[in-house]
Amino acid sequence: MTKKIFGILSILIVVFMVIVFFFPDTNKKKEAEPIPAKTETTSSQTTKKVDKDLPNVSRSDWQLVLVNHDHLIMEEPKTLTTMKNGYQIDQRIYDAYYEMEEAAAKAGFSLTVISSYRSVADQQAVFDADVTKYLTSGLTEKEAETKAEEYVTHPGGSEHHTGLAVDVVDQVWYDQGNGLEEGFFETEAGKWIDQNCAKYGFIIRYPKNKEGLTGINYEPWHLRYVGKESANYMVTHQLVLEEYLDVLKEAGR
Repeated sequence: MTKKIFGILSILIVVFMVIVFFFPDTNKKKEAEPIPAKTETTSSQTTKKVDKDLPNVSRSDWQLVLVNHDHLIMEEPKTLTTMKNGYQIDQRIYDAYYEMEEAAAKAGFSLTVISSYRSVADQQAVFDADVTKYLTSGLTEKEAETKAEEYVTHPGGSEHHTGLAVDVVDQVWYDQGNGLEEGFFETEAGKWIDQNCAKYGFIIRYPKNKEGLTGINYEPWHLRYVGKESANYMVTHQLVLEEYLDVLKEAGR
């Protein structure tokens, strides 16, 4: 009987060893495969999306020079030429301005430039005269300067130093005793300028609702040359020069 039991145990042992040898544990969990480390994307690997309509220009181009309260002119222009009425502008925008004036004439408007290039010294005289005007009205010197700054920039910070800016109104408006006033926009000539100046490379430099960016109140008469492509892009996207230069900077231009 003992031999019989021993024999059965021996058979069971052999069977167990065969199972272990030929049929390993299928339930044993596989070792987890390592998870690939995440690849950090550096700024140099990221390509900025540039608006396909953005003109192929650079912030350093002559027609995009920025002059304002915070960016004083570094050097006055040496490329001036005399206009038909005796004023001076940058010779590179001479033809563009007169193309616009001719188009306005065909539309029934006689445009006239009443201010263009001004030297830093001339700007000082304009600013001082404006301050004096407000002083005589009873304002303190500080109040008078603040009031003058609403429409007249400090010497060195005026776009008129560049030769790229012109103050333009209609001759009829001017002959009626009007000058550089917001009401000019309400005239048919003012509206024509607003709607057409970009075709000739000009923008309304100081539009409404952008005073916080330009530092200057609305001036529908103040035109600034920036080039046709840039002017049309800025008008389409409702950008002032400060904003446009930021867009070009973001695009690496």
